[in-house]
Amino acid sequence: MEYVLRCNDLKCRHQLLDRAVVTTCSHVFCTRCADTTGLSRTSNSNRQCPACETQLMNPNDVVVQGLNPSEDYKTSVLSGLSPTVITEVASRGLAFYSYQASQEIIYQEHLAKSLTDKFGDLNQNMDQLIHDANSQIQLLQDRIQGTRTLPPITCGQGLTSQSSNAN
Repeated sequence: MEYVLRCNDLKCRHQLLDRAVVTTCSHVFCTRCADTTGLSRTSNSNRQCPACETQLMNPNDVVVQGLNPSEDYKTSVLSGLSPTVITEVASRGLAFYSYQASQEIIYQEHLAKSLTDKFGDLNQNMDQLIHDANSQIQLLQDRIQGTRTLPPITCGQGLTSQSSNAN
């Protein structure tokens, strides 16, 4: 299964499928968030990573990266470089993906804990509601039962005495 990058802006979290803005502090953003936060400005001064607030002053601290490079690009991008440089570049690339994967796990664990806490609160509220409803039902059943234990009034008793007085 291919790992899918997500925008590191916590309000966005969109999957990054075609292009992404990558920082030297190992964060990645969709182009929309990079534009909104000023990360993709051409001016290098005052650029700051929205995720960790690292100052990004050098021109290559922020790059727009195509996530689906052509076969020709893959063939030529590292051609001519020494095996040491190629290994270093590959190592940094793998470290980036490792960092992104670990950050995704931390984010998902945070979400799971948050949802578990909310579920616990809702479950507790539901239990209290059910308890209160059952108490109300019991109270109403007791009232109904209380009205059934009163001696029945016969309609004929009151009318008979009035009828006999009329004769």
